[in-house]
Amino acid sequence: MRCLLVTTAICALLGASAAPARAAEPEQDWLNAYRVATGSVGAVVTTRDGDAVSGWGSGRTAVLTGAAPDEHTRFRVGSQTKMFVATVALQLVDEGRLDLNAPIEQVLPGVVRGPGIDPNAITVRHLLEHRSGIPDYLGFVGGDYLQTAVLLLNPTWQITPPTPQRLVDEGTRKGAQFAPGQGGAYSNTGYTVLGMLVEELTGQDLRVAIKERVLDRVGMPSTFLPAPGEKALPAPASRGYLSVGGMAFADVTGYEPAVWGAAGGLVSTGEDLTAFLNALFSGELVSPARLAEMRSVAPGPGYPNYGLGLGRYVTDCGEVWGHSGQIAGYTTLTVGDGERAVSIGVNNTPVVADGAAAAQAQRDLVNHALCG
Repeated sequence: MRCLLVTTAICALLGASAAPARAAEPEQDWLNAYRVATGSVGAVVTTRDGDAVSGWGSGRTAVLTGAAPDEHTRFRVGSQTKMFVATVALQLVDEGRLDLNAPIEQVLPGVVRGPGIDPNAITVRHLLEHRSGIPDYLGFVGGDYLQTAVLLLNPTWQITPPTPQRLVDEGTRKGAQFAPGQGGAYSNTGYTVLGMLVEELTGQDLRVAIKERVLDRVGMPSTFLPAPGEKALPAPASRGYLSVGGMAFADVTGYEPAVWGAAGGLVSTGEDLTAFLNALFSGELVSPARLAEMRSVAPGPGYPNYGLGLGRYVTDCGEVWGHSGQIAGYTTLTVGDGERAVSIGVNNTPVVADGAAAAQAQRDLVNHALCG
């Protein structure tokens, strides 16, 4: 999803020897440096310029086995999922089936309830741009690490996956953070609500709606949103680890995907993710008017570089758009400008790490890939 534990500096981007998947090139050196800085077992960078795709790997997909990851290697991509949920929601706007300024209570009556939370004042737009005031159900965004530990370490959810409504209830029970539109705070709860909204309006499971409306249209055969209980990643895939000081101590590849759901459950590859961004920016998925809204940031306090499901990043060669992602075992980012795109991923969530060094290494890698 966004940033777990103490790795928030990594998601603030733009704000040793390894086994390469290709012959050594300049990208390889930058990728090796990024892998070392993040303390990861393996790292991959995928670049796309039009239809031309290249990938480089560093390290390995698993601690004891596996080869270097490449553009075809599946990762859990965390909050990059939000780009897909937002795209489907905006397609529904284009089709005249959804009003961005409609109160969520009008579309999903009875779903959003909590102390000081008025579902008649929270619009679909507020949810998309993280300005609803609904707290994040995982807790870590607001620094509630006890809440994070209780939910992420909840063994019950690994046996009986939580429903989207349960996740929403975990967030809304804390009460409103601020009045809708009067502030900004990253909320996985809000995107869980949006996933429920897509299902309500399309009459489809969110997995099916994303597949038919985005994945099949773009041509993303390696990407899917897992069903509850669908813990395994089909090969080729990278395993995911928790680490301390660059040493992996826990394999969390098989974590229950329903805990992330519409806010961060997607599985994908660098090849597919860069194809998605290019298709989105070229107008293949939403109208020019909706795309402009996705890339329009709301004025006011809180979350100044986020539009409707897209984040704005600044590189050495200009402004790009995309999304970062982090869930247990994986840290990812995909950004692009409409012609070129870059996707990076590591199979690691550091519990203790030098966040500033990792953020700088990530920044260097993205700048080299897009601007070099």
